[in-house]
Amino acid sequence: MSVFAPALGALWRQLEGYGIDPAPLFREEGIEPELIFDAGARVPVDRYQRLDERAAELSGDPYFGLRGAEYFRPAHLGPLGFAWLASSSLRTAFLRLSRYARVIQEKLTIDLSEDDRHYYVSVDAHLPVLNQKIREDGQLAAIIKFCRVIAGDQFNPVRLCFRQEQPPQTAYHYELFRCPIEFGADTTMMVLDLADVDKRLTGSNDQLAKLNEHIVVKYLAHSARQDIVNRVKAAIIDGLANGAVSEVSVAEELHMTPRNLHRKLQKENTSFKVLLTEVRKELAQQYIQDRSKTLTEISYLLGFSEASSFSRAYKGWTGHAPSEARREVA
Repeated sequence: MSVFAPALGALWRQLEGYGIDPAPLFREEGIEPELIFDAGARVPVDRYQRLDERAAELSGDPYFGLRGAEYFRPAHLGPLGFAWLASSSLRTAFLRLSRYARVIQEKLTIDLSEDDRHYYVSVDAHLPVLNQKIREDGQLAAIIKFCRVIAGDQFNPVRLCFRQEQPPQTAYHYELFRCPIEFGADTTMMVLDLADVDKRLTGSNDQLAKLNEHIVVKYLAHSARQDIVNRVKAAIIDGLANGAVSEVSVAEELHMTPRNLHRKLQKENTSFKVLLTEVRKELAQQYIQDRSKTLTEISYLLGFSEASSFSRAYKGWTGHAPSEARREVA
């Protein structure tokens, strides 16, 4: 299990803020400082947890986890962070964060639900108790920071729920979150007002959001190289980008015969045809949002020889023609 290495850039800046040289501390835990600049690098989660715990200890700050938000920027999450920044509403931002949370850490889940008044964002790293307080403080502080970056500093949640017991001092909690707080809850959760969640955000850019989301999809496919399904998806994405993709070309890219590829995918209860359709469908839904691309261009980007073939396929996937979906794009 690992974490996205550039995200540790926030911890690096926080240590510098305390007057602590981060480089020796990172190296003590087996993390080369250069990794925070490598968009493809990941760090074993146990090393990250030890580093976080040691950093908190050296800082002597009882609010170490909460103060991390002062240094954390969406850019520390790479394309996922930029997709967040360009999102049209908090709802679309959270949907992206939930869908691609495994970019940050493979087992991280962000569950979303709502009722007629409120929107619920539940966070669970699915990690051992080690660093639980630091991690939980950091998670909710980062989320509130990200919300205020795109929704404005006046944004406040309706309520916050911490699993940890109430600490001796909570002044900074209320100063930071500016809402009622429940400690000892069953779930780490932020509760938002539906009106705030669906408010159209100024400065949003659907084209940039979708472009960065596409990069995230490709990153996830390439980062799971030990998984034959994701290896094939990554090769399909590359093949479509280069203008040609087939079972034979993907097998060659993966240094195996088509028969061997077919057999490996059968063991995973899937096939090349199924994966090609999945990739095309996901990319199509992204491209449709990009008004700079015509439907004919999208057809060729997805490997269809004719726009009519793409139109029939899209209608089969979604029940709507691509022209109808394009009209709904704001």
